[in-house]
Amino acid sequence: MLKRIDIFMPPRSQYGVLHHFTVVMAEALQKCGVNTRILEADYYNPGPFLDAIMSDPPDCTLSFNGLLPDDKGRFFCELIKIPHVACLVDSQNLFIPLIRSPLTIIACSDRFSCDFFRGLKCKNVLFLPHGTDEKISAEKSEKSRIYPVTVICSLIDYERLKNEWPTKYDPVICKAMEEAAEITLSDGTTSYVQALVEAVDRQMELNYHIDPAKVDFIGVMDDLEMYIKGKSRIDAIKAVKDAEVHIFGSCGEGATWEDYLGKDRKNIIIHEPIPYEQVLDILRETKILLNASPWAKNGAHERIFYGLSCGALVFTNENIYLKENFIDGENIVLYQANDPAGLNQKINEYLSDDKKREAVAARGRECVEKNHTWECRARGLIADLEPILKHMKEEQVQNSKKE
Repeated sequence: MLKRIDIFMPPRSQYGVLHHFTVVMAEALQKCGVNTRILEADYYNPGPFLDAIMSDPPDCTLSFNGLLPDDKGRFFCELIKIPHVACLVDSQNLFIPLIRSPLTIIACSDRFSCDFFRGLKCKNVLFLPHGTDEKISAEKSEKSRIYPVTVICSLIDYERLKNEWPTKYDPVICKAMEEAAEITLSDGTTSYVQALVEAVDRQMELNYHIDPAKVDFIGVMDDLEMYIKGKSRIDAIKAVKDAEVHIFGSCGEGATWEDYLGKDRKNIIIHEPIPYEQVLDILRETKILLNASPWAKNGAHERIFYGLSCGALVFTNENIYLKENFIDGENIVLYQANDPAGLNQKINEYLSDDKKREAVAARGRECVEKNHTWECRARGLIADLEPILKHMKEEQVQNSKKE
């Protein structure tokens, strides 16, 4: 029986997302009967952090986007001999080193990411979708929903990324990447990893020689995913021809939103990026939240759940997981990325019919409150963790006997 989990507060997080997830997951586990502490390490004084863990060891530790090995290849969980659950929020490609740790359990928000790690012979993998806070307030009235369409994301300079491909990869690989991107952006079922595998195979069938040993496939996957993320966001925004679109997100370095969207698009208003807690206030003032996340084909981004919780109607690209858990036009609106005209038409339709939009948004809110809260995720996590931890403990006992 799982009794204790210590959760590590991350040292940093863009917009404060990981900090928010840490707090709400701790609260959710507590509600499920698991004694939970949030611990934060001080880089200059780690003593109290270590003392708290070692003086009263938990069944396991947990953190969002962690913990990677140090510069000497050592895993913290191996040093303290306590299993660690690494709940991935960012790209799977950044966390491949985790497969080297027998005491690390990788939790992915997309089933295809789970398959990816299992394909790398990692057996301690589980599916943990993102969720939303329980009974989150949607207190704003419809009259105060001042943003017709809201987009919350960072700009990715995907054209610059693609222009760099020929300097990094063989022309055959570049061609395969282009094909994989097109496949991923055009359907709701094929992951970008599978699309890349299929595209590379096709290139090889055309008698192009590729030496796998000379290809940085991790770099290829990372560049491909970033390209897909950046292009899908811009494509979705450009598809909205009539309604007013409010963008909240950083530009990073290099290109600006205006570079990609044009300076004459009068229906697009660009705002400064905001911290995560303020995002919820914006969502309470939003009629339609427009989301694009085609890199996740069998999972879902937290924006979808939080958007619905805050009373906004969520428009998002269709995928396997969403079609299993929601009904298009009933409690969410799913669009096809290769049909921009259809997306624009749907947005105009729902903005012109307040009662219809409010009804679908209300049913979406009801659905996430029932099935997609962090407490729901915590219950699933506990059920999946217990047999894994039991097996790990048995292996530790057997190894100690051998020694």
